[in-house]
Amino acid sequence: MTKKISLVCHEKKIEINPLMNTEILKPSSKKAELRAPGQGAFEISAPTLSSDEINGDGSVLCKTDINGKNIGQVYLETMLQVGHFMVGPIQKNFLHAPKNREIKGIVHPHWAVENEIEFELKPSGRLLYCGEGFTLACMTPERYGVEPDAQIWSLEGIYQRGGGEPFRVKLEFDNQGDLVRKTGFYPTAVNGEVAPFELLIEEGDTFEPFITLIDEKGEISTGTVNPIMLGGGNQLQWQRIDACPGMYHVGVVVDDFDGQSTRARVPLMIK
Repeated sequence: MTKKISLVCHEKKIEINPLMNTEILKPSSKKAELRAPGQGAFEISAPTLSSDEINGDGSVLCKTDINGKNIGQVYLETMLQVGHFMVGPIQKNFLHAPKNREIKGIVHPHWAVENEIEFELKPSGRLLYCGEGFTLACMTPERYGVEPDAQIWSLEGIYQRGGGEPFRVKLEFDNQGDLVRKTGFYPTAVNGEVAPFELLIEEGDTFEPFITLIDEKGEISTGTVNPIMLGGGNQLQWQRIDACPGMYHVGVVVDDFDGQSTRARVPLMIK
C-alpha cells in the first residue's frame, strides 16, 4: 500500500493520500460504445524546451510534432516529481489549433494530420482557500476557444459533512477564482450509475481535491490532497501561485474523439 506523500510549496505543507476506495470515482453516466472515427493513434515527438532549468517566475518555449488522424484536443500538462511519483497535473490548459470549427455554437479545434506546435510555458500552480485553510488545486479548463477571462476551471474531489458518507463532487470556478457551480454525485441503485444534484455547502463540511499519481512503472492512480474545511462565513476561492522549486515533467497530451489520451513528457527543473 502506498504511503502518504508530502511536499512543501512556498512554506505550505501539502499531504497526498492514495485513494483506497475507487468506487467513488464512478462516472456520472455510462460511456457510449466506442466507434470509429473517434479512436486515433498518434505520434508525438518528445517535447524540446528552450532551457531545461528556469527560475520559478521564468518561462520556457516548448516545441513538439503531433501526427495522426482524429485529434480531438491537445493539452499542455505539467506534473511535479515527488519521491518516486509524478503528481498533478499542477498545470493543465488547452493548446490551440491553427483553425477552429463551430458545432452547435461550441468552438472545437480543427487539427491537421501533421502539426508543428510551439508554445510558451510559464509554470504556475493553484491553491484553494477558505479563510485561513488551504489545499492544492489541480484544475482543468472546461471551455476551448474562449477568452482567458471567460474560462471556467473545474476541480473534483471527495466531500463529507459531519460523520456522513463521503461522496464525489465537482466544483467549477471562474477565471477570477470565484466558485460558480457546485455539483454532488450520489450512488444510485440504477445500473451502478450516480445521480448529480446541486450541492449546498454547510458549516464544517470538508473537501479533499483529487490528484493523479504516476509511479515509476507508469501506472496511474488517484489520490486526494489534504482536506479543506468550509463555512465560517468564508468563500471558497482559488489563487494562482508561482511553481514551487523542484523537478517537473512538461507534457503534451493528445485526446482522440473518444477521450483516449496519448502523452509525451520532458523534464524541467525549476529553481
